[in-house]
Amino acid sequence: MRFAIASLLLAVLVTGCSSTVTGTGSGSGTTSSAPPATTTAAVGTTTTTAAPEPTAPPSVDESAPAQYCDRPFTGALGQEMFAVVVETPSGRLTCDQAEAVLVDYYAQRSEPKTGLPPLAIGPMSCGQVPEGSLPQVVCVDDDNLIYSMWPQR
Repeated sequence: MRFAIASLLLAVLVTGCSSTVTGTGSGSGTTSSAPPATTTAAVGTTTTTAAPEPTAPPSVDESAPAQYCDRPFTGALGQEMFAVVVETPSGRLTCDQAEAVLVDYYAQRSEPKTGLPPLAIGPMSCGQVPEGSLPQVVCVDDDNLIYSMWPQR
């Protein structure tokens, strides 16, 4: 598995592509509550910038067009949850990327608790929604808006 990942990374660097990767998808990665540095690599060039300070999660218009992801992940209280990617003018996150961000959030905060400061997960700022509604945790950056939700039965 590590060889495949290393080969993929080498191929990206050789072709001169630039990419930002956020989250682990499997929950096995490590994250910290401090804003991480974002590194963008291209052939011969590396730039490091500080991630923005986390901000309180915005309210979500649940009627906005969105992609409701169908693969469950382990979220709050160790229970199944689903990711939702809200369609925004410049948003580019896929369900896999949204799930990876949310898995990293729940790895650090597995119990729903309001009033905690927002948490930086990669370039996104994530926080627990203060009142009961469909979205549970909302994550946002300059281009994207995602949230987690319990299965609707």
